[in-house]
Order: sequence, then structure tokens, then C-alpha cells
Amino acid sequence: MKRFLIFIGLISPLFSGDANSSGNASIRHAEMKDNMQSQDFWERKYLTGDWGDGGRSKLARDGVTIGMSYVADILGNPYGGRARGVAFAGSFGLDVNIDFSKFSNLKGFSLYFSSIGRTGTNLSADKIGNQFPVAQVYGGQNIRFNELYLKQIFFEERLIIKAGRLDAGNDFLQSELYYKFVNNGFNGNPIAVFFNGPFTAYPNSTWSLYFQFRPFKRVLGKVATYLANKDVSKNKYHGFNWSLNSTDGWQLISEWAYEANQLKEDTGYPGNYRVGGFYYTKSHGEKYLGGHYHGNYGWYILLDQMIYRPQTSEDKNRGLTPFIALLFAPKDRNLLPFFISSGLVYKGLFKQRPEDFTNLGFIYGKYSTDMNKAQEMARKMKLMPVPSFGNQPQNFEALFELNHWFQITPAIVVVPDIQYIFHPKGIDSNKNALVIGAQIGVTF
Repeated sequence: MKRFLIFIGLISPLFSGDANSSGNASIRHAEMKDNMQSQDFWERKYLTGDWGDGGRSKLARDGVTIGMSYVADILGNPYGGRARGVAFAGSFGLDVNIDFSKFSNLKGFSLYFSSIGRTGTNLSADKIGNQFPVAQVYGGQNIRFNELYLKQIFFEERLIIKAGRLDAGNDFLQSELYYKFVNNGFNGNPIAVFFNGPFTAYPNSTWSLYFQFRPFKRVLGKVATYLANKDVSKNKYHGFNWSLNSTDGWQLISEWAYEANQLKEDTGYPGNYRVGGFYYTKSHGEKYLGGHYHGNYGWYILLDQMIYRPQTSEDKNRGLTPFIALLFAPKDRNLLPFFISSGLVYKGLFKQRPEDFTNLGFIYGKYSTDMNKAQEMARKMKLMPVPSFGNQPQNFEALFELNHWFQITPAIVVVPDIQYIFHPKGIDSNKNALVIGAQIGVTF
């Protein structure tokens, strides 16, 4: 047992995970305490089980829960793009939560941290030339430290405060539905937010103070501030750029949600209705058509609502749920001032496989019309490529994705995937591309 723990401790910083290491960490770690009993391989939720004679359960009872996962994307481009090819990207992550209330008088107080490492190549950049990466686990391909924060819960979770190194994408602009897709335009957060400012998400963190409160049972409010620093994502820092210097000041962000039919006594179809907005205090630069700007901002609407559930199902979450995410930003300074991702997620489409997911999604990203006009002027005047935005007019990029999430065991998932990319990077000369492959995920 000791040798196993030492081995895991040595290799865990070398890789990184994705949906099972990012997202809502508090929910994942709370679930760990209730899923350590089964030692049968085909039933256990964690591949390594309960570590010998119950070592993992004992740690959980003592307030320490450890999450580990591996995700691999194997994708190929047999048609279109700039060239044909195949790429592999792998990601393994470790995160730990320590609940101090289990061994002290500090009720509701906990410490969380995570580490990441990634390997592989980028099919989108190397072969296709499109804007929205086809592989969700490509990005930050090295070893890095991620989140490190303290959390305090008050009034039976009606107020939660977190402070430290945080990923904005783990608390804002997200849904569990987004993780059912392989393309990074869906997975995690609607991707336009990253092209319009230094928004941080797994595997990159920054200094932050976060407040979450529930004024009513079905209403959830969030307010936070994040140090806006483009440099934190650079591989050379390995996640340890902990300076208080910033490139864009502070990101101020708030999100409000109405959670329909999600209380224990509710029997209706669950849904989430969210609106949010953010502001970068010191973003600055030149507008596409001349002049300067100081400060930058954006706003968004996220909706998902189950519309069908089999009458015979005892699982409230089994059924069909459509979703849509709409992102907006000023067109005079942002690459993608309008972005939409939408889809259909069906849990348990086949009666014999109630834990599978069948997923169909669509993305449309509209490049700035102001930037397009500037590019067109640069093209007509035969200017050298403008460093900030080039001289090839960009219009839109869109894609479809279809996959099926085969839950082989509670700990292993295999996802055959197909994507079709329209108008890569919004440039007329770029060929549409077909992408096929699979994702494999393991929770340890």
C-alpha cells in the first residue's frame, strides 16, 4: 500500500486530467466519500478502488479525499484542412481536498490544491488550421501546478468564500453538459471567452477572491475578482507565476442562476437559467478601425432544460436536455464578439445502457466585423500582414460534433467522436475538415 501511494505521488505531477479534475471540485470530492465501498472491478467508480484494506475510505473519514484521472484524445483528419494527419493528446491530473472540520473545530473550512501535466500535439494547429481546438485536452502541454485555495462554508452552504489561486472557468461559464464533448469549443467553457481576454481556466489559475451565496432556494449568485494576467498560462512558469503584477488589471465577474426543479422534493424536469457579465479594469490597446480603448467587457446567457424523461426511469437525470450558450463582447476590440454553442445531450438513450450519453452539438463563432473591415483594407492596399490581426478577412468558423459516451465501467469511458469543421479560422481559402477519432477517460 505504501509503495503504491509513493508511486502515485511521484507520477501524478507528470500528467493532467480534464473533466474529472476541473469543474465543480466540491461536488466531486463530496461524492468520493460515498463511492469507496465496492471492490468489484465492474462496479467501482474509481479504478484503484479503496486502496488495499480501506486506506482510501479511512483518508476520506479523516477529511482527505484524493482525485486522479486520465483523459486521452486520439483524433485524425482524413479530409480537408491544410493536410491529413493524426494527433494524440493526453492529460492526467491529481487534486486533493482537506476538510479541516473532520479533525478540528474549524467547521466548514477546507484546503484544495491540484497539479497537472499534459503531453501530445495539436491537430487543429498542425493539420487543420481552425480556431476551436478539436481536442479538449490540448493546452498547457507540460507539468504545472494549478489551483491552491482555502474555502469557508457558512450557514449550511448559503454562503461560500474561496481565496487563493483559482480558475475562473471552474466557477463561471460552465455546465456538466459541456464536458460531454471532445471539441474544446464546448468542453469546459464556451471558448470565445478566452480569445477576448485573459480568462483563466483549467489548467491555469490566478489570484482570486470568490463569493457564492444563495438568497433563495432556487437562486444562486456568484461574485468574484481575478487577477488578469496573460502571462500565467506560459509554459515556462509551470503554474508558479504567483506575481501580483497584471497585464489587464482585475477581472470583475458576476453570474446569477435560477435552478429549476433541483431540490430533493422536486419531480419536474431540471433546468438552469444563467446570466453573467465581466469587466477587465486595465485592458487597453488600439481598436480595429482606429482609436484606443481602455477596459474591456463581455456578457453571456447560459440555458439548459430537460425536455424529455422516460416514464419508466427512476433516474431524474435520464432523458434529453438541450442547452445553449450565447456570448457577447464589443466588436471594436474583440476577436469573437458573438459566439454560440448549443447541443442536445441524452442520458440513457438505450434502455440497456442507462449511464451512456449521446451528444450532438453545434458551434458558431462570428469574427469581429470591424476586424474584417480592417483586414479587407489591408488586403486591398497590399499591406504586409498586420501583426495583431493579419490581412486575410475572417468571417466565421462553425462546427458540428456527434459522439456517444460509452460508460464501460463507472471508472472507464470510451467516446467515439466525429466532428466537421466549416470555414476554418473564417478564411475562405481554408478547406472544411472532417475529424474522426475517440476519447478515453479513466478515473483512478
